Amino acid sequence: MHSRSALKSTALLCARARTFTPASRGFAVTSFPRQSAPNTELKPKVVYEGGLSKAARVMKLASVASLVGASAAIPFFFTGSSDIPSGARTILAITTLGMTGSSTALVTWALKPYITTLSILEPTVGPATPMLVDTLTFLAQTRTRLVFPEQLKPATMPLTSWSVSEPSDKLVEASKAILELVNRGRKKPVVLARGGDVFYAHTQGPVSEEMQRIIDASPCQE
Repeated sequence: MHSRSALKSTALLCARARTFTPASRGFAVTSFPRQSAPNTELKPKVVYEGGLSKAARVMKLASVASLVGASAAIPFFFTGSSDIPSGARTILAITTLGMTGSSTALVTWALKPYITTLSILEPTVGPATPMLVDTLTFLAQTRTRLVFPEQLKPATMPLTSWSVSEPSDKLVEASKAILELVNRGRKKPVVLARGGDVFYAHTQGPVSEEMQRIIDASPCQE
């Protein structure tokens, strides 16, 4: 009898526990729908690396260093005792600075469109796939721009593969959200490529499957 009474008491407590709600004790209840956390991370996937990236960086640094060195040496053309007339010294200084400056300008022009790294922000490649294109600045620093395949068209200048066309209003709106995510934690912000920008890539050799799809979708100057 005692065991039966205990079983009945236990069953009664379980039933009360199942029917207990905060509202039954005077508490207000607010329910929230469960939502999965949105994906706010973009993971760039490198699909192309320029084979001459290191050489291009060294050439840019060397050209800038030579220009700085030549500029620093100009005062020495006009100091010290020498039988060389001042007019001849001026000509030598101008010639030295001009030759160094022209070589630096040539290197800068030739390597400005050179792509060191190209990354995609989506697993598949399409006309509107966002891409990050890295090139080098005058001081051989990395410059990253956001560009879409549908913006690329064959370039007409030498040492260039693509010319960038102005983005459509739809791409401009899409780029705002992408740039906001990409620039989180970056010291140098990524910018949207402008119309008239040019890029150069080695497209004739072996490339990755994703890079080949980009080339197929956006024919370039060989």
